Amino acid sequence: MRTLLAATVLMLLTACGGGPASEVETLRVTKEVFDISLRAKGELRAAQSTHITPPEGSRNPRTISWLSPNYGAVSKGDVIARFDISDAEKEAARSGIELNKVDIQVVAKQRDLDRLLSELGHELELVDIEKIMADRFNVEDSLAYSRHEIIDATRNKELLDYRSGHLEGKKGDYSERQNAEIEVLDAMRATHESKNQEQRQQIEQAEVLAPHDGFLVYEKTWFGQQIDVGSTVFPGNKIASIPNLDHMEAVLHVLETEAVGLDEGQQVDLKIDAFPDRPLTGVVSSISATAAPIDRDSPVKFLTVIVALDESDPKWITPEAQITAVIHINQIDDTFAIPNQALFKDDKGTWVLLRDGRHFERREVTLGQRGANRSQVTAGLTTGDEIALYLPDGADS
Repeated sequence: MRTLLAATVLMLLTACGGGPASEVETLRVTKEVFDISLRAKGELRAAQSTHITPPEGSRNPRTISWLSPNYGAVSKGDVIARFDISDAEKEAARSGIELNKVDIQVVAKQRDLDRLLSELGHELELVDIEKIMADRFNVEDSLAYSRHEIIDATRNKELLDYRSGHLEGKKGDYSERQNAEIEVLDAMRATHESKNQEQRQQIEQAEVLAPHDGFLVYEKTWFGQQIDVGSTVFPGNKIASIPNLDHMEAVLHVLETEAVGLDEGQQVDLKIDAFPDRPLTGVVSSISATAAPIDRDSPVKFLTVIVALDESDPKWITPEAQITAVIHINQIDDTFAIPNQALFKDDKGTWVLLRDGRHFERREVTLGQRGANRSQVTAGLTTGDEIALYLPDGADS
């Protein structure tokens, strides 16, 4: 349809003379330096920073109750963060009570076992005495005792032996059962002891101290919210950082669809939004392997580009300063570069509308490097050619 309309426009322009052609905005092409570049926005950060995290050893989340001011100067040893320990104090007290309960139960079980063993011991002593007396009964003197008395004495001795064995077995059962119950209580005590120690550790580690001089910069969550008083942080989470301002870098976000030709080592011109009259320069040091959204409410994907700055001055080049940058992808000298809006494409190829006297004609062109706004033309144009910047009214409607 576009091709048909364009052909129709050309026929009209040819037939009608200079009227319509003279109303079309045009561009006279000349050879120039073609600078292929990308514009991007981002912010500054220190290339090296000391990360501030909750103290090691705790597995529980911590709630921040106080933070040293954002961007405020800190000295080594200063308190820069405090955590709420009210819950830890309650849990420590509760686990301490449970520990006391278990200790009392262990003592009671041990006393109960001692009492039972003592009672069994007395019974065993009595049985042993009876056995001694039975052994002294002289069953060999048939003249002193009757046959029935001898039989009764023998049976009494067997009964005493059985009772002695029964009491010994009962003594072992008591000991085994009581020891098992004490082991259960010991396991409960170990659990409460572990909880108590962990809560005590949180109480003891309620503060974070500055590891060296510098100034504090609050961390941001993955969705851009700044960590502050009241934030809940987990072990290993960054709360803030103390940046090294001697080495600064820019973090840029480049649209995935515009990142053609982007590579490490390319020159970058930057300006801090707050200081537009003080330009900076740098070099692309790294590019993220994959594109990802930077706004959780938008699916648009960006590549993260890190730029090492050639200059660092803590007086005005500070972390989180918003910046605008131009990344120079390529530079081609002495070539034709025309706006992308002047290029048209159909199933036959890429072409421009070239003015020929009082009308326009279709001219096929060959493209080289392409940029976001302009493209290189390597064949099809000569110096002085005049091309239309858009199709005449009605041709692309």
